[in-house]
Amino acid sequence: MAAVSAYLALLTLLQLLDTLKLRHKYELTRVDPQQIKNSEDQVLYLLDFLEILESRPSGDNDPKITLIYAVALALCEVLDIHVVDQIRRAADVKDEGEKWLWAFRVDMIRIIDDFKLTRSFVNENGISELVALPPATQPPLISDPSTSMIKVSGSPPKVVGFEQYVSGIKDELISSHVKSREVISIVGMGGIGKTTLAQLVYNDGHIQRRFEKKHWVTVSQEYDLLRILQGILDNGYCGVVRDLGTTLYHGLKGHRYLIVLDDMWDLRAWEDLRQYFPDDNQGSRIIVTTRDCQLAAGLGSYRAPYNVRFLDKEKSWELFCDRVFGGLCCPRELETLGRQIVNSCRGLPLGILTIAGMLSKSDKTCEYWSYVSKDVASLVNLEDNECCKKILSLSYNCLPLHLKPIFLYIGGFIKGIIKEDNKISLPGLIDPLVALSLVRPLPGKQIHQVAKDYMMELFQRNLIFIRMQDDFGEIYWFGMHDLLRDLCLKEITHEKLFAPLLAEPDGCTMCIMSAKNTFYRVHDSHDINLCGRCEGTSFSSIFWNMKRFSYGRSMEVDLELLIWNSPQLTYLDLLEKTFSVQKEGKVPIIFEELYFLEAKAGVWMREMANTMPSLKNLDLHYFEASNDFTLPPLLKTMFLHESRDIEHLSFPQSLRELRLEYCNISCREVNMLGTLPNLEKLTLYIGDKYDDVWNPIEGGFRSLRELYIFGRFYLIFTFLN
Repeated sequence: MAAVSAYLALLTLLQLLDTLKLRHKYELTRVDPQQIKNSEDQVLYLLDFLEILESRPSGDNDPKITLIYAVALALCEVLDIHVVDQIRRAADVKDEGEKWLWAFRVDMIRIIDDFKLTRSFVNENGISELVALPPATQPPLISDPSTSMIKVSGSPPKVVGFEQYVSGIKDELISSHVKSREVISIVGMGGIGKTTLAQLVYNDGHIQRRFEKKHWVTVSQEYDLLRILQGILDNGYCGVVRDLGTTLYHGLKGHRYLIVLDDMWDLRAWEDLRQYFPDDNQGSRIIVTTRDCQLAAGLGSYRAPYNVRFLDKEKSWELFCDRVFGGLCCPRELETLGRQIVNSCRGLPLGILTIAGMLSKSDKTCEYWSYVSKDVASLVNLEDNECCKKILSLSYNCLPLHLKPIFLYIGGFIKGIIKEDNKISLPGLIDPLVALSLVRPLPGKQIHQVAKDYMMELFQRNLIFIRMQDDFGEIYWFGMHDLLRDLCLKEITHEKLFAPLLAEPDGCTMCIMSAKNTFYRVHDSHDINLCGRCEGTSFSSIFWNMKRFSYGRSMEVDLELLIWNSPQLTYLDLLEKTFSVQKEGKVPIIFEELYFLEAKAGVWMREMANTMPSLKNLDLHYFEASNDFTLPPLLKTMFLHESRDIEHLSFPQSLRELRLEYCNISCREVNMLGTLPNLEKLTLYIGDKYDDVWNPIEGGFRSLRELYIFGRFYLIFTFLN
């Protein structure tokens, strides 16, 4: 069992315990608070243990992982059983409450004892001992760049698509007006051709003649400074780091040198090495290849990194034909199938070379190529094509444990939901990541911000790529390469993760959750689909930990009962229905974690607004003066649809984005919006018949960066300053 499965089980358990605290606070479920606190302490310890264990060699094969998973699953089942039992028997709470609580305590004592035994077992090689373990055994360093190339067959592959990069890098290497030592970074995902590009430049005849001393070394994932220095010196030097570093420094001093540091994963490697590279105005250069954009930015160079992109269709075809047909033209009868195969590789050179290597040794028939074209991405990852699989999986295997669930979910999300060319909304993904317990809470930091930070790490590691962003760097859409997606799906299937995402469209959610060896909890009403046998199941009892709820007209659910018994909600869509306020006599529910609300304005919102202190995003329809209410104080984004009497809304000072769609708004009211100190983006849909003339008041909209006006004309203003 992989550590990611146990890690997900613990994260889900942590969220269940957090929900139980809320339910206990509002007298919805009876628990022993001290037992919940003790359980949380054990879970947090085991999360720390897994994160450290995963970073060690062969961490995924440790038997402790299976034990941790089992005890986490057992506690989840105990919580489910007792909470559901209390919800179903809510009418008898006063008479049998103590009896239920006693039974709950007995089961919790048993499970907590299991946690303590598990902790004692893992402490045989616990956290403090793991931290002190020596680094993993390093692979041998490569001093000859030609041996670091991935070879698919005996002949060297033709390199295409790198002409502009080669030209730019060569110009920087031979630039005579820059005498200081300069660092040039090449960034891109695994298999994109970073090493190939560096080799092209390194072996160029002009470059070879220009630099007196040249060294190439592969840094690798877990670097060892001593062995890197030995690799650069490349003469069997022995000794301690300081002696080798001094030898290298004096050997380079006074010479124009070129050093390639290939496959750097950790910025510490550069920070340790830079002192041994003299900067004595000889025009020396250092080339660094890495998958990490953040690492490249930390190298201290004023030059922008060379971000290696996917090949376009024609360059991909050129590379494919050279590899399969040795530079000859593709037979006409195979060209259509061949182009389909190449296009499926989406411009990833390593994927193209791997498939081409396989086809170059097979029968060149339409029947066989048709078979290959049906699922080329899966064929790239066949067991006998370890070349491509190992390179692409390396990026996943080296991920910190806290990023692996998110990366895998994105791959499954694309397979199970996304239909349009692998295009995912970044803002729309953040809340599901939180709701699904894929993000570990960090003390003192809002969990949605933690999720955004984790996504940025995946961008920096080139495991996902940007599809659309604005002039200020805010990312709206992103994607994942198909070959990486297939790696995700293979891992998801093997570990039985995210079952509803990969289930058949008519698969019953309850049946999936009941399947043996499947660990999954539903946190989103969109995931719910019940078969005939399971219909009539109470949403409140079965999905008591649900984080996201969207009401649909076809739902047969007591909405008031569901909402006012779900203080853990983070996302609530009530556009299709309004509901009554809380009944008197109960402890008032505060939605402490509610992040997004979409609803029709109404009198009920007056009380509801006071129950959402943490609301950041509000999508409101049909507002008018008769249903006036106070907006939540921390609101960041607000969309207002088909509303009037805007002056009766007191917008909070925290508001950063506002969109008004077909609202009856005057120019005077628009200028009132200019007093909002933090408003950065304003979108107005004013309709074709709007004839008022807007004269902005001087001094208004001081923070505005983007203004969009849709009406008779379509106007966009971007304020870069």
